[in-house]
Amino acid sequence: MTAPEGIRREFTEIYEAIRHLTDAEILTGPEASFRPHFERLNRLVARSADDEMAETLRRNRSFEPVIRRISHLRRINGLRLELAFARSLLTAPDPWKQIEAFVYYPNYLELARMERQGGELRAGDRVVFLGSGPLPMSLICLCRQYGISGVGIEQDAECVRISDQLIGRLGLSGHIRILCGDHFSLPLSEPCKLVMVGADALPKAEIFAHLAATLPDQARVSYRIYEKGLRRLMDVRSDFELPSQFRKYARIRPEPPVNNTAVFTTVSRL
Repeated sequence: MTAPEGIRREFTEIYEAIRHLTDAEILTGPEASFRPHFERLNRLVARSADDEMAETLRRNRSFEPVIRRISHLRRINGLRLELAFARSLLTAPDPWKQIEAFVYYPNYLELARMERQGGELRAGDRVVFLGSGPLPMSLICLCRQYGISGVGIEQDAECVRISDQLIGRLGLSGHIRILCGDHFSLPLSEPCKLVMVGADALPKAEIFAHLAATLPDQARVSYRIYEKGLRRLMDVRSDFELPSQFRKYARIRPEPPVNNTAVFTTVSRL
């Protein structure tokens, strides 16, 4: 069996084990039955693999439904984990101490550094994070590390409620606010230096079409993608064509422990 065939077989086995799961079962059901499969998936996508081989698998039309289903369920499982951690912070004696001990905290710190660098952000600037979720760590890190304020936009009412409470619990209500909405909530009335489109903000093509039509010239927009190895198979959401009104001006490749490439664009209708 060749390496691509072996990897495809592993993805297919995981698919067969989880494809029947509903979003509600993942979000609210007992995790014992599906957690081992997502842990196996995480180990699989973290495996070193040739980029060309990964791209060949990604473009295999018969394999595409498998990848799309797995990618969706992995995103829902990620939301489950974020919800659980955010809720734990609401009752933690010292939420900042718990955040600093969070296994992914170094990832968020590095992502914040990348956004600050690519967006050319300074203390006192404001950013908008579209699809901020229940755990708006990017906004939290930008605020705490660099003095950058932010607005999180999230369409799920429960995520808005939890994240708003969390921002208050962290003492950041004067610097970060959370709105219930989607991309049609943009542009906001107040100025912002950068619009950050979250990985889970969907559908990407519709979002960027709206931003291209409504944001002013020279407005800056960033998004994140996976470019390396098998992780790119899970990034079906970023497989879209950027509207012609956007010009890419920076691309910051990841440093460990981060795996995302941050892409920075500006609106240019000339």
